[in-house]
Amino acid sequence: MNERILKLVKQCGYWSGQTIEMNDVGIEKFAELIVRECVRYFNENYQRDFDKLWREDLSKGIKEHFGVE
Repeated sequence: MNERILKLVKQCGYWSGQTIEMNDVGIEKFAELIVRECVRYFNENYQRDFDKLWREDLSKGIKEHFGVE
């Protein structure tokens, strides 16, 4: 499993050391963490390519699209 994905699964509290055991709440939290990680990656790695206002607007739009505050 991808190291970053495993880190997010562990943050949700559903990693038993060998298997992933998730309920609906865990799946929702996991999806939210993925969206936040994507926005964080975008903001950190593309600062030089886009102006700040455009980057903030896109980040906000991504969060709104997935229902993440």
